[in-house]
Amino acid sequence: MAENLSAYDPDLIELVVEVVSPGSVRRDYEIKPKLYAARGIANYLVLDPYQGHCAAFCHPSPGGYQGRDTLPYGKDVTVDTALGALTVGTRDLPRDASAPAR
Repeated sequence: MAENLSAYDPDLIELVVEVVSPGSVRRDYEIKPKLYAARGIANYLVLDPYQGHCAAFCHPSPGGYQGRDTLPYGKDVTVDTALGALTVGTRDLPRDASAPAR
């Protein structure tokens, strides 16, 4: 498989969505939010099957996102973008067996 060496202009990116895996927890919750916010990416969602929730980051600044909401799976997550409102349904997302009950 060829490596993708291209980079997108952050001004073109309205939303980034990550799905947590056992090896990516720190990267998804601590490292990536700082990197994405510093580049001005307006919205960042972390879908976490181990916690059974979605973390929604918004209002980027050079030091990180200024807003964060955590919503349990089962609720829709709506993000306002220049393209309009984008909704991610979480009701049917897979959950780890050890995830907290809804």
